[in-house]
Amino acid sequence: MKLIHALTRVMLGASCLLSASAMADFVDTSPKQVSYTFSEIAGPSSITIRGSGGTAFLGFGSRLDQIITGGELDLYFSPSPALRARVSHLRVYLNEELMDVVDFQQDGAHKLEKTIRLDGRFFKNYNQIKFELIGRIDQECSDASDPALWWELGSASRITLDVRNIDVANELSLLPAPFFDARDLKNVTIPVVLPSDFGTQNLHSASVVASYFASQAKWREVSFPVYQQDAPSQHAIVLATNDHRPDLVKDLPEITQPTIQMVTHPTVPGKKLLLVLGKDEQQLELAARGLVAGSQLMSGEVAYINSVTNVAPRKPYDAPNWLPTGRAVKFSELIEGSYQLESQGVELNPIRVDFTLPPDLFTWNANSVPMKLSYRYSPPLKGTKTSRLNISVNDRFVRAFPLDENRSEGEQDTWRVPILGTESFTGKSSTQLPGFKISQNNTLAFNFQIANVSTGVCEGIGPTINYAAIDGASTLDFSGFPHYIRMPDAQSFVSSGFPYSRMADLSETAVVIPPKPSAKEVELLLNTVGFIAKKTGLPAYQFSLSEQWDESALSDKDILVLGVQAATKLDLTSTALTHVSSSEAGRFIEATTVSEKPQTQGLAKLSGRQATVSANVRARGEFASIASFESPFSKQRTVTVLSARNDGSVPLLYGAMNDRANNVSGSAVAITLSDIVSHQVGDYYYVGSLPLYDLVWYHFSDRPMLMVAIALLLVVAFTMVMWRMLSRYARRRLASQVSTHKGA
Repeated sequence: MKLIHALTRVMLGASCLLSASAMADFVDTSPKQVSYTFSEIAGPSSITIRGSGGTAFLGFGSRLDQIITGGELDLYFSPSPALRARVSHLRVYLNEELMDVVDFQQDGAHKLEKTIRLDGRFFKNYNQIKFELIGRIDQECSDASDPALWWELGSASRITLDVRNIDVANELSLLPAPFFDARDLKNVTIPVVLPSDFGTQNLHSASVVASYFASQAKWREVSFPVYQQDAPSQHAIVLATNDHRPDLVKDLPEITQPTIQMVTHPTVPGKKLLLVLGKDEQQLELAARGLVAGSQLMSGEVAYINSVTNVAPRKPYDAPNWLPTGRAVKFSELIEGSYQLESQGVELNPIRVDFTLPPDLFTWNANSVPMKLSYRYSPPLKGTKTSRLNISVNDRFVRAFPLDENRSEGEQDTWRVPILGTESFTGKSSTQLPGFKISQNNTLAFNFQIANVSTGVCEGIGPTINYAAIDGASTLDFSGFPHYIRMPDAQSFVSSGFPYSRMADLSETAVVIPPKPSAKEVELLLNTVGFIAKKTGLPAYQFSLSEQWDESALSDKDILVLGVQAATKLDLTSTALTHVSSSEAGRFIEATTVSEKPQTQGLAKLSGRQATVSANVRARGEFASIASFESPFSKQRTVTVLSARNDGSVPLLYGAMNDRANNVSGSAVAITLSDIVSHQVGDYYYVGSLPLYDLVWYHFSDRPMLMVAIALLLVVAFTMVMWRMLSRYARRRLASQVSTHKGA
């Protein structure tokens, strides 16, 4: 009990002891503003509403530690020039409550704007803005589905919320909130408070804790700034043992057992600290693993971890965020709610199913992937013959199927979704079909286009609202495809954390950092491990962490090397490292890198080209690099080195792994403030296995003349063997006939 009461105070010093209940009285409740652009909520494209009665929706949440008191919509929009002024308008709803009506005058302006005030009384934990178009065009009778009826909302439109902070209870059952709140659309930043001399095993525990929060971040970027002296001014995580404590909790009484506790920040009212504590390194490791494995069991302000047991080992490619490739997968497993498989409106928006595949899934020379699809839709009006279901993969058209006006549902036993190959759509020519971008997120889109005849408002018939739905029992089956990929490939790492994410718990990964890492190097460690956990959706708790380049510890492991001039400090050598190495020379950087820069157009835009020229340059400025090569200790194992010129260059690596990831490829990547240049240097190697037939054809497919020569040799060899066999048979037959004749 003495420990519990002491921990709830968490002091900076004896003079600033404040209990959590007292801190609640000083919570800063002054109004603040949180702002989102429509592009942050719905993506970079503008929102188009089609047809009279057509709708569009925007959803956003309210953080657990905030209450929304009001807000504003700043709309930038373009109505169709065909719309009839004073009759056509846009209704704006908040949680089904009408907020305002947007109309316009035909003054020749096509880009307009308006600010709408949102009533704070109607906000909830989850909120939805609905836009409904009521439109007429310049004719006596207007068709509700006329293509001239549209209204476009610009992606620069903004919603600004007035919020007030509120104090939340010190309650572990809220985890991962308030440190990470799934209802917040912003990127995730969680400060981590550590002592300066924390030790390798304790840094491993800090990485495990960071990965717990990162595994739930989904599409958001996640970062863990490290504090050692100053106290962060927001919700933060604090790790400590009896011998190693940051100043923020230096006056804590002696810790006796692995402990997880949530307390109020001692200097920032309303903010929380999550304390992860242990008597020594072993207890802190147990506390970190207990947070990962048992957070759903915790309640109250404090929990003690008695034990954590591995029930069964993880299997390769079982990351929660990856589509399983050993069985058929139902669409219902790929969505958060059934509403994602439904669409309604005058013009139906596409139904989208997103999924991620392992980057080494070998689909080369495969024709298709089986898909069983069941669906429902509003029957087309009689007399229409142009209703269809269009299917696309990654915004590339695949196939269209007619919709029958006499039925309202359809089922196809097995449809084949093309990966690579050709198929005739018109009966006159073959069309190259798009392939899945299997190293990135994939989107399967179903666009129901239900034909209408003119309803005519003059007849008193309102707009026709159509409905369509994909059955959640529909399946997509990637089973039977082998895993095989050419390495090194830095794009696989920045897009999916591969090859380290192959085992989602990182049980086959070894992380190496320089001895006595700086705060920025520790931050790089937490962010990189968190980055992989975000890609897999599982906390990374099984990797090993070392400060030594030791063969016995790194054998049969995929290796991550992180730090400032890490390759130099650890005496690493490889062809890839040679081309992106850097070293300090006073205020200057001396770097060697490839100087042949890929072009941006035409055939020269080939990622991972083989470098032909290199240069050694001495200059000022920030510089970082990613180098990848085969492990010197084990075949088919990968080493990836994330290195920076100095502490100030470390953030360049975060950009390369997040918003600039599309520019990364090959085995040697040079990163500056304004550019990323990727090249392939060194030898290729292959990870995984293939059946012998596919293995031969894959490796000889880019050498057609050699394949022709081999084929001719095989034909000649076969012909000679058959000739010799037939000659021997003929001689025996002749000899038998001669002996028979002599005997007669």
